[in-house]
Amino acid sequence: MKYFIDHFLDKVLAILIIFGITILIDHIIDVILDKTIKLRNKKKITTFLSFIKKIKKAILYILAFLVSLSLFDIFNSFSMTLLSGLGIGSVVVGLAAQESLKNFFASISIVIGSPFEVGDFIECTEKNVSGTVEDITMRQTVIRTINNRRVVIPNSVMNTLVIENFCYSDNELVKTVDYEIAYEADIERAMNIIKEEMQKVYVLNPKGPNRNDEYPKVRVSGWADSGIYIRAWIWGKDNANVFENMYKLNYEIKKRFDEEGIEIPYPHVQLVKNK
Repeated sequence: MKYFIDHFLDKVLAILIIFGITILIDHIIDVILDKTIKLRNKKKITTFLSFIKKIKKAILYILAFLVSLSLFDIFNSFSMTLLSGLGIGSVVVGLAAQESLKNFFASISIVIGSPFEVGDFIECTEKNVSGTVEDITMRQTVIRTINNRRVVIPNSVMNTLVIENFCYSDNELVKTVDYEIAYEADIERAMNIIKEEMQKVYVLNPKGPNRNDEYPKVRVSGWADSGIYIRAWIWGKDNANVFENMYKLNYEIKKRFDEEGIEIPYPHVQLVKNK
């Protein structure tokens, strides 16, 4: 015990102080980054700073570990070498698995290139996965699907996929919806009703559609066995807003069609009773 106290107690205390300071610095940086994310409230900044939070934690603790090693004579020259940029790079390359390195550099490519960001609604057509990007870590991208499930895809894979980003550059989105009416219905009146209800929806959404495009846009899209299809181009500021506008329109258009006698065709079953 006396040998331990004489030779190692001061080093153990120093290591505790080093890691205590590291934890404090890590916490202070987290607070600063979280406040910055909250104040700026922009997806690009949120994605970048969230990624920085994960990287800085690894760097801080690696440095704390190397500094702790330098307290011991046997590791002193070794740890000092590791503290240099080349030394750290050599250790990372030597110790990290190839797949981990691929994911790490792919994550840097994603964050810098910004094909998608935290909060974007994306679709990976090759993987048949769509949803909102919830997190981008040093290893993987987490996607929350519309049924609230989490799909985790390694960044090295994400970097090779064709991604459809519904929120890229804050572009507004459009979805086409077909409404079927009976052949006997007043087609002009039906189209006007749809246009009127579309305009009402955008009173509640001041941002509105992209004014370079025709709005409200309604066309006759085709004929079916039971009726005529009228197509409406429904806009929204993002994917969720498009669907919300569609749900509102479906409800309001059904009420207006009922009020004004626009028949919506549906299958009829005639029962014949044999005597």
